[in-house]
Amino acid sequence: MPSELVITPATLKQALQLGAWAEREGWSPGLGDIEVFYAADPQGFLVGHIQDRMVAAASAIHYDRDFAFCGFYIVEPDLRQQGLGHVIADAALQRVGSLVAGLDGVAAQVASYETLGFVFAHWTPRFTGRVSDIVSNISMPAGIQVVDVDAESSLFAEVVAYDTAHVPAPRTKFVSQWLRPDSPRRSFAALRDDAFAGYATVRPTTSEGARIGPLFAGDEEVARALMSRCAHEARTWGESIAIDVPDRNSTAVALAKEWGMVAAFTCARMYRGAEPVLPHDEIWGSTTFELG
Repeated sequence: MPSELVITPATLKQALQLGAWAEREGWSPGLGDIEVFYAADPQGFLVGHIQDRMVAAASAIHYDRDFAFCGFYIVEPDLRQQGLGHVIADAALQRVGSLVAGLDGVAAQVASYETLGFVFAHWTPRFTGRVSDIVSNISMPAGIQVVDVDAESSLFAEVVAYDTAHVPAPRTKFVSQWLRPDSPRRSFAALRDDAFAGYATVRPTTSEGARIGPLFAGDEEVARALMSRCAHEARTWGESIAIDVPDRNSTAVALAKEWGMVAAFTCARMYRGAEPVLPHDEIWGSTTFELG
């Protein structure tokens, strides 16, 4: 059967179908996420067909340079354990080439990713909670101003620079799409004494509730301020809220628990090639499991 798999770059329509697959797997993607990923790298989604049926998918989204992130590794449930996943994963890695690549994989697949050359770096649990609990448990710290920001904001260049400092490589195309003013997402910048101190995005999911990511902040007070603003914004989307917290930031994990959140499941951050050096104590929430 693997020999019957025909792999091609996905059309936008096919990529959107992958969003429905991800929701079926319980990953709860953000509303509009797929369109942003596709716009950042239209060749980055791969789909596999057997005859006229789309049965497998993977992504290898290139950042601006030097780095790629792999995700959306899905095979239709009735065709799993037949080698199709290995075939489409190999195709994704061919697109990665010599670039350093990252992924966030479910625990059950860690051994499989290791056979592809990925090395475990850390765990990232998804913490979920109730918006009302977070709103009531966080007060806005004094001396920090949180303002709306988008791709047309005067602070956009500072957002791009701050994002670049907290991810493995620049991803300006992605950030410009992520912060589009006509998107369902809301993004905020934190200022302390008029100096840029962090930023965060909150967005509705394709089901119910909201997801926060990224949340990058120079210290705990800034993280609290951004989380508070995101939670207040999320009230219009329901009571459920989630954030993916890398466990290398133990203070971030402790804060999530303090806010009444619980770990729903955990993914492994893995790298193929040299692990990037990142300021883990300033990463309070990853952007997405699908794009790093």
